[in-house]
Amino acid sequence: MPTIQPIDILVVGAGPAGSRAAAAAAREGAAALLVDTKSRIGEQPHCGEYVPARLFAEANLDRSTAMQPVDYMETRVVGSRQPSLEVRSDSPGNDGCSKRTTEPDPTVKETLTVTTSSFPGFIIDRVRFDRDLARAAAAQGATVLCSTRLVRREHDAWILKSGKDEMTVTPRFVIAADGAASTVAALLGLAPPDYLRGVQAEVPLTRPLKGTLIFLDRDFVGGYGWLFPKGATANVGLGVAVAHDAHPGALLEELLGRLLQEGLISPGKLARSSGLIPVSGMRPELTRGNVILCGDAAGLTHPITGAGIPQAIFSGDLAGRYAVEALRKGNQQPLDEYGEEVRSWYGGVIGHAAAKRGVMMQLWRHEDFPRVCEETWIGFKGYKSRVSGGKRRSRG
Repeated sequence: MPTIQPIDILVVGAGPAGSRAAAAAAREGAAALLVDTKSRIGEQPHCGEYVPARLFAEANLDRSTAMQPVDYMETRVVGSRQPSLEVRSDSPGNDGCSKRTTEPDPTVKETLTVTTSSFPGFIIDRVRFDRDLARAAAAQGATVLCSTRLVRREHDAWILKSGKDEMTVTPRFVIAADGAASTVAALLGLAPPDYLRGVQAEVPLTRPLKGTLIFLDRDFVGGYGWLFPKGATANVGLGVAVAHDAHPGALLEELLGRLLQEGLISPGKLARSSGLIPVSGMRPELTRGNVILCGDAAGLTHPITGAGIPQAIFSGDLAGRYAVEALRKGNQQPLDEYGEEVRSWYGGVIGHAAAKRGVMMQLWRHEDFPRVCEETWIGFKGYKSRVSGGKRRSRG
């Protein structure tokens, strides 16, 4: 492991939040160290790779990482309707003949409801996107180390490990950008969030698509499935609540089988990934002591969709800037200002989504599953209705 000079700011995690934080800090003259556990920063992302169209301009990003534009989102509520399976009984009926009854067959599914919404954006090459942001941080003067993980904390010292080598650093400030299962948050004693377990495959498309497809299925407990087109291929995946007895891998194979039968995809997989998606909403504490949390580590992912790249970008920028301000002032007051600004940006949107998620989980097994989806998924008008006292307000 190379010798590291004394550092001002340690940034843990080289995703969009961490790389932007390190770049912002280094740009202002701080000695920033950015570390990431991956041997190649950016790989393998567990991400649908969609970003809203306005992100490139608002965050001054290189648009060359965009693989294709998308214009809309089509949401399909999937399930089984009335009884479709005939069951023979060995016991005779009143007429002395064997009884025949019908029961719902949960393996036979069809689209119950469809809605299309305007959601302009781009599907990006997330591997290149992340690596380009890390390169930009290095270009600003940050020291970037891959294959380096945070293993423990001893008072003001943070111990990093690469292979068999350990290194101790004593930064003035630490920025936690290490994702949903944040090691920094765990070392601080912060409670872990609720998760979706996501699984995804990149598969060949049979034809180009101009929109994303969303699948709301009762079997995808607390989550949803997706198809995000990226030229000749697509990311097909799903997320399900970790706390429930669900098998994401098997559910993904079922979803792929449906899309294959529909003629949307061809056989085969080009890549596969999995990971955790935090869905509890924003953490009550965005800072603790000399530590700032941003991106997924701060719970800034959308509790319904799991989307989080824009929040990661902007919170990382803010974290780097406010950490430098704290260095200059010699106190932690700017960290409080960081928390206030992040909440002013995202508190309303994420709070509303968290409330909708609460309703969704309460009603997930309700017999009128399509109505539950219409009240809690962003593609339907009912999502805009406010939640009061833990219950949804009637739309009329």
